[in-house]
Amino acid sequence: MSSKKLRQRSCIACRRLDTREGLIRTVLIDNVVVVDLHQRMSGRGAWLHPNCFAVATERKAFNHAFKFEGEIKTKELADYLNGLGK
Repeated sequence: MSSKKLRQRSCIACRRLDTREGLIRTVLIDNVVVVDLHQRMSGRGAWLHPNCFAVATERKAFNHAFKFEGEIKTKELADYLNGLGK
């Protein structure tokens, strides 16, 4: 095992820490939450556990994470998570 420390991120819904592999990075593009599969898209990112989507939308965690007032569309993210079977 490497002595290199793994970077941890916190889920915007449950606020638990996890590695990048355990979370999904999302970015906001034109009021739409988009999945950043390669974790390299520019802009502010928000990290989410796949099973925390309902909590995040209920708490409006995406608005807070992206510092955005107004309606944010999460259908693309919901479709992606449904494809994962979550």
